[in-house]
Amino acid sequence: MMSNIPTIGIPPLAGLATYEEAAKAGYGVDQNVELMRRYNYIESQLYRTSAAFLNPTPEWEIKGALSLHLYLDSEHSQSLRQRVAELRKPPLYLDQCPDPKLETLCEEALRAENTIELMVGLFRVIRPSLVTAYRQHLADINPVFDHPTFRVIRTILQEEEQMLDWGLQALAAILKTDEDAATADSWEAHLRPYLADAGGVNGRESIPTDATLPASRVTGEFVADVDPKRDWRSGEIYNFHYRANDVYLDDEADYDERVLALMYKRFHEMDVPEMMASIVLQTPGKPWEYYRDMGRQLWDEARHSMMGEVWFAKHGWDWSRYPNHVGWAMHLNLDRKPLERHIILYFIEQNLMDGKTGKRLEWQIAQSAKDELATYFQDYDWADEVLHAQIGRRWLKPAVGDVKVIIERAKEIAAMDKPTIDARAQLTPQTDWWPDFVRDALGKESTSHAGDENRLIPKFTYASSG
Repeated sequence: MMSNIPTIGIPPLAGLATYEEAAKAGYGVDQNVELMRRYNYIESQLYRTSAAFLNPTPEWEIKGALSLHLYLDSEHSQSLRQRVAELRKPPLYLDQCPDPKLETLCEEALRAENTIELMVGLFRVIRPSLVTAYRQHLADINPVFDHPTFRVIRTILQEEEQMLDWGLQALAAILKTDEDAATADSWEAHLRPYLADAGGVNGRESIPTDATLPASRVTGEFVADVDPKRDWRSGEIYNFHYRANDVYLDDEADYDERVLALMYKRFHEMDVPEMMASIVLQTPGKPWEYYRDMGRQLWDEARHSMMGEVWFAKHGWDWSRYPNHVGWAMHLNLDRKPLERHIILYFIEQNLMDGKTGKRLEWQIAQSAKDELATYFQDYDWADEVLHAQIGRRWLKPAVGDVKVIIERAKEIAAMDKPTIDARAQLTPQTDWWPDFVRDALGKESTSHAGDENRLIPKFTYASSG
């Protein structure tokens, strides 16, 4: 106990620590930076892994969580980069791997062959070690004199713990059989020696394991699967008949049906994260701020899909009864180049700024229907899309040109052939399910004929999402 300290009873040092706690020297600047370089690398690789598996992972809930985790990892990396730049170190070298053994671990984890292996790599191997490293860092630094680092790490740790908790619950849910459990244990046993060889995320963790590294699955450069997959709950994912865009604009339809169409549009927006994941994966060499912005937008779009999901849940509607096709993301991912995909995405967002047919109208429709929850959702959907249009301009103008040039280029891209749509449409009957959908959801006959002229040949447009 320190003595001879004048006090009037108020906690000292802004309440951050006692004198005893603050009188201990923590990590020096160089040690701090060394560790944060490792954390930053792992956060950026977790971002990459989430993007890489958004399309091939069929489970709906995992797609949503990967969207969130990708965004949070981008924010964590940004915070670490900023703090390193404040510690007499230039941030530019943070795009370099600080330890080849960490790179080996992350490349091995990318070779997961199914959802179980993906989840094991993320939530039994890499994120637990990252959480351990962050906890140790908080315990070892001075909370007063290195408070900026303390605050960054504490905030990141809270979110990493939430991600880890969700991931372990999700993994437990998908381990249905003894064979599933054996797959999980086998892949964990495969990856753990790579983690141990690196000394964990912080390079100092003692991890009991067989010292021998197993034969690597890495045989060349990683190539992500960007062909969207869904589980059985999305139904016939190649039935591209989609009337929601027509119905919500139909002035002759009842408002409850127009809102139903809006909420289906929201629910359908999972195809936007699937498409955006392919853009960030196939656009290397950008400043980290680009990946951060794209991560934010990707997560926003997943939240928009959750708006529809929650609206259906509130009304007790089983969303697995009707198709939730993947055509928009599938076509763009497989038929267009990354920059072309981004141009189309911006083209849609810019059109949504139109006060007569865009997001303002969608909000007004929900208001007119006196649907409080749908109005609330559309309010935030509208706000998000204004931000997304700004993000598109920020990154496309240097690469393409001004807004007029971008729009003209988008029209050219939209007029190009869509071979994957044409091919996949032959695999599934193109049926118009909207009247049955309205009957089941609203208990009445559809009041809209908008779009029903496309019963046999679906109209596929670049307004499919947004």
